[in-house]
Amino acid sequence: MKIHARKSMVLAMATSMLLMGTAGNVSAHESAGDAKTQTQESYTQQDAKYSKKVVKAVSEVLEMNAESAELEITLRQLPKIKVLELYLASLGKKLKDNEIRRAVDEVFDIDLNYVSKKDYGSKLSIYPAPVMESLRVSLKEERDSTKKDERIMDMSKNEVMDRYLKEFDYALSGAEVNVLINQIFGVNLVGISGLEGKQLAINSKGQWIVKSDRDVFILESSLDDVDVSIYAGPYFEQLTGSKELPVSLVAKLTALGFEYKEEQQVLYYKNPNGESVPDAFKGQLIGILLGTIAEEYAK
Repeated sequence: MKIHARKSMVLAMATSMLLMGTAGNVSAHESAGDAKTQTQESYTQQDAKYSKKVVKAVSEVLEMNAESAELEITLRQLPKIKVLELYLASLGKKLKDNEIRRAVDEVFDIDLNYVSKKDYGSKLSIYPAPVMESLRVSLKEERDSTKKDERIMDMSKNEVMDRYLKEFDYALSGAEVNVLINQIFGVNLVGISGLEGKQLAINSKGQWIVKSDRDVFILESSLDDVDVSIYAGPYFEQLTGSKELPVSLVAKLTALGFEYKEEQQVLYYKNPNGESVPDAFKGQLIGILLGTIAEEYAK
């Protein structure tokens, strides 16, 4: 009876999930010519299936048969962020740094080790306060001391993550891990998960973050996320027979501070303060792109 009750509770939780809906200064504008062509040439449909390791881990947490059609349907309907949280739950209460990075790679196909090794991702003068305070303590300093801030900012992103986790005895929830990854690596897993099926591709930090064969626009950021380019995806060309961006989109993004490169058919923006584009700006940009897709091109 206890096992049955636990299984019912876990399945109910899964059902509720279904209803929830300093890097090299490489310019995205500079890549809008040669690299843009390379990006489009390498543009292939993302495999939506999860590895056997993920399927097995999630099946154990949900107490479902790993080979059942029921589990397959559940995995297809669950947002990736929820699959990640279930996968992390299968690893136990304490989450080691390397386990978390492997889990992100398994579920999202995003290699955080690569981002750290290449020093890609967020270009910041300082990490958010919770990260800085924990790292200072890890270096035997007071939480509000700035003596070793320069050393912290010179660390690899992996080391920053590892030290932070150690300060919390590796006992972070899946939701807390998602926040930490965004703060350190500039990879917003919650936001990325929400873009599934929205027909917007994102190429960032030297790798595909989101893509499918029905993407209308491609958002490509520089390796340090300081500058951003927007251009037509292959599906847009298939629909319209042209790479010319819609007038309505050009008007909205130029008002946001983008420069329209008509000859290249690229909308380009560079953060004037030299730091990574903030999440609020990204949210506004993605909102405009998704609105345009939904109103004019969604199929």
